[in-house]
Amino acid sequence: MGYLFDGICLQNGRDTNMDSLLLTERRIAGEKAMLAVVCDGVGSMLDGAYASIESVRMLSEWFAALTDAERLGLRMRDEVVSINEKIVNSAAERGVQTATTLSALLLAGGRYHVVHAGDSRIYSVGGESLSLLTVDTVNEAGKLTSFIGKRGNPELFYSEGDSGCGTFLLCSDGLHKRIDNDWLARSIDAGNRKAIRKTLNALANQAIAQGENDNISIAIVRIIAGVASSL
Repeated sequence: MGYLFDGICLQNGRDTNMDSLLLTERRIAGEKAMLAVVCDGVGSMLDGAYASIESVRMLSEWFAALTDAERLGLRMRDEVVSINEKIVNSAAERGVQTATTLSALLLAGGRYHVVHAGDSRIYSVGGESLSLLTVDTVNEAGKLTSFIGKRGNPELFYSEGDSGCGTFLLCSDGLHKRIDNDWLARSIDAGNRKAIRKTLNALANQAIAQGENDNISIAIVRIIAGVASSL
């Protein structure tokens, strides 16, 4: 079992890039595992990028320190709860306002695990169709109802299932709010690393052509048998 993956994180038309992207793989107790995370800092906050950057940094450190593969998904959910508390406390000490979406995908042992808050998204890609693996935590006015940086325990969406030799798409709302799902599904080619990079650029360019000015983060992960590494 191996992973092919790539991602892009574009500032696009914004003054700063509040998105953060993490793509990393390693062996845990001899078993290959992959962690992909997209965070989108809330632009209305004075320092939305702080929560985004810190969430990715702490999840990366957590993943790197794992010594066994027991209950990985639930442990990741617990870690995100801890990360939220740390960010809330740190922001209070620094006197900053910060918040971010978080969509994390952990692959190991033929299973996928998703932990999510906000309106970034994770999709499973099959043929020319997309299956949404996350739920946007927003109200009717489009405001986030759950996010990282929220006081108290955030409402986290969690799911898991068989991953097989599947393909997954992660993205911030800078992509999905501009592109029709049918077009998106038809455009994804994860045949090899070169095809993934070409797809990422095409998706970003399409969103920009549709008038998107927001930061855009996109990652594609493909699980295949017999691949030692994506790099």
